[in-house]
Amino acid sequence: MESAGPATCGGHMPGFLRALQTRSRGEAARARVQEQDLRQWGLTGIHLRSYQLEGVNWLAECFHGQNGCILGDEMGLGKTCQTIALFIYLAGRLNDEGPFLILCPLSVLSNWREEMERFAPGLSCITYAGDKEERAHLQEDLKQESHFHVLLTTYEICLKDSSFLKSFPWSVLVVDEAHRLKNQSSLLHKTLSEFSVVFNLLLTGTPIQNSLQELYSLLSFVEPDLFPKEQVGDFVQHYQDVEKESESASELHKLLQPFLLRRVKAEVATELPKKTEVVIYHGMSALQKKYYKAILMKDLDAFENEMAKKVKLQNVLSQLRKCVDHPYLFDGVEPEPFEIGDHLIEASGKLHLLDKLLAFLYSRGHRVLLFSQMTQMLDILQDYMDYRGYSYERVDGSVRGEERHLAIKNFGQQPVFIFLLSTRAGGVGMNLTAADTVIFVDSDFNPQNDLQAAARAHRIGQNKSVKVIRLIGRDTVEEIVCRKAASKLQLTNTIIEGGHFTLGAQKPAADAELQLSEILKFGLDKLLSSEGGTMDEIELETILGETKDGQWISDALPTTEGGVREQEEGTDDSGRWGRGGLFTALETRSAEPRKIYELAGKMKDLNLGGVLLFPIDDKESRNKGQDLLALIVAQHRDRSNVLSGIKMAALEEGLKKIYLAAKRKKASVHLPRIGHATKGFNWYGTERLIRKHLAAKGIPTYIYYFPRSQAALLHPQSSSSSGQMVP
Repeated sequence: MESAGPATCGGHMPGFLRALQTRSRGEAARARVQEQDLRQWGLTGIHLRSYQLEGVNWLAECFHGQNGCILGDEMGLGKTCQTIALFIYLAGRLNDEGPFLILCPLSVLSNWREEMERFAPGLSCITYAGDKEERAHLQEDLKQESHFHVLLTTYEICLKDSSFLKSFPWSVLVVDEAHRLKNQSSLLHKTLSEFSVVFNLLLTGTPIQNSLQELYSLLSFVEPDLFPKEQVGDFVQHYQDVEKESESASELHKLLQPFLLRRVKAEVATELPKKTEVVIYHGMSALQKKYYKAILMKDLDAFENEMAKKVKLQNVLSQLRKCVDHPYLFDGVEPEPFEIGDHLIEASGKLHLLDKLLAFLYSRGHRVLLFSQMTQMLDILQDYMDYRGYSYERVDGSVRGEERHLAIKNFGQQPVFIFLLSTRAGGVGMNLTAADTVIFVDSDFNPQNDLQAAARAHRIGQNKSVKVIRLIGRDTVEEIVCRKAASKLQLTNTIIEGGHFTLGAQKPAADAELQLSEILKFGLDKLLSSEGGTMDEIELETILGETKDGQWISDALPTTEGGVREQEEGTDDSGRWGRGGLFTALETRSAEPRKIYELAGKMKDLNLGGVLLFPIDDKESRNKGQDLLALIVAQHRDRSNVLSGIKMAALEEGLKKIYLAAKRKKASVHLPRIGHATKGFNWYGTERLIRKHLAAKGIPTYIYYFPRSQAALLHPQSSSSSGQMVP
């Protein structure tokens, strides 16, 4: 029995849904495209992977049946080669020789040109770039040119010379890094909508970043008749509760399927070496603390009225982030006359840590991509590289296209240790697989930008495991910004990779401003209570894992002396063993925890604040050293089977007992994120307790973050986990 159509709120069906139901698909591609067909038509220099060939066939089907589509494959899966293969298909099978227009960031212009020459040497490609005079000469040449297949240019030049480029009847318009079109009121969106184009193809590794409005903007560009600009409000309203309603999520997913193709590395590039992420916290120098406090005290009135002083709060946030990076980012702070020396390193807790980290990586033969948000910070890092004698290349927004190309080429062909990159300018389109380590000196508010940056190394062609290292200032604005970004990224991953496009509408601006005020106040109590620097020394191999011959060979965090490791989580006082999550993970390793816990319940020996501590006797424990399991009783279940929240006093009491046991046995402590699934749980308060009673007292303490679907909770070496040491 067929459905009559998607359900709508209050019986009203928005116009875009009516249009989708009544639209007729054009004629589909008559026969499936095979790789030998593409080779016969001119494809060279590449063997397409099966998912890439599927992508070419999907693009061909879209070309036959609709006005445009979005290829949203994860960064590093080959959107460029699939696009070029589409051109070859159109020219070879349909005798459609264009012209095809490609718009891309300046940073990848040379890469597109090289890929065109490599994969489709039979298609003539013109790079439309240069200053005004050079472009004027190009225009004259193009007017006289009888025919060309592909014209390659940047967004900025397209806007400057839109009147000239509008004069061509384009067969296909390709917009690389198409999230530039996420605002349908932008000049680029409006200008390109006026071009004469048969088929619009948007390429983006981040098809959904923030909101339903941005998603609708992309849809309205590829199919303006089905998704009129004026119906964006209807679209947002119709799907605003999509996170709560599975039926609405399913409807949105079906709506997007004809227009959006999204594959991720975990599904289609299983042979790709794994990527692991590590967060390392650092303290601040006395000089940094002095300026951090001064910034907050100077602008104290900005906290009194968030609604009226949003701009001022944003400025305070920017100044605080600069302070956490390096105090020399402020005028007049560095000593005069300036002479480079150790003071450059010791003035910043971040650079102090980075100095140790780079020495560790250099001595072991690793190669590094080093990202920062601020070009001024890159200037300081460049001075530091010169001081230490490290070889490096650099690309930021000020570097011209040819210089970028030479820097990328040099890093790929020469034994250069470091590539300095600004996150926005260096985070798109580049292929830098010569590096196996990515370091974020500071983090982007939009986690998708950091993801794109990390994908410069973790992409097809990489044959080493990739380590992504994020440096975070402890008890500073960086820490809370990073946490909020991680929460946002987790939602986005659920949306796209889970097949449920659960975006929801944007939150009111007032909420954002209130959050900003709270961000600025984060860690202030600890900062005001201390004067000196807090630049701790850390054992890098313990945090990062083993390395050999310039390759990361282990992600398992080694145990401390004596080979003893405690694994810890909270339980309730009922004595009834649960299902899923922690309980399933424990039973995967041993049946003993359940038996001991249930026996303690029968003996009325489960009291709030108590700890059950016993060894796990299994193969893994025997091979790697003894593992002990500690269960803290931190929740109460009443006679009606209602479970309380986690009792912080009980948790603290349990952590005190864990400390005594770990100290006595010379053990490290390993925890999943306690209370992860508990609504309204105060994780930040818990983290402070863990730091206070374990890490600050010298107990090596690690916290692991695992996908909900994983049952490998007690296996830190799992490639799906993200572990961080508590400083």
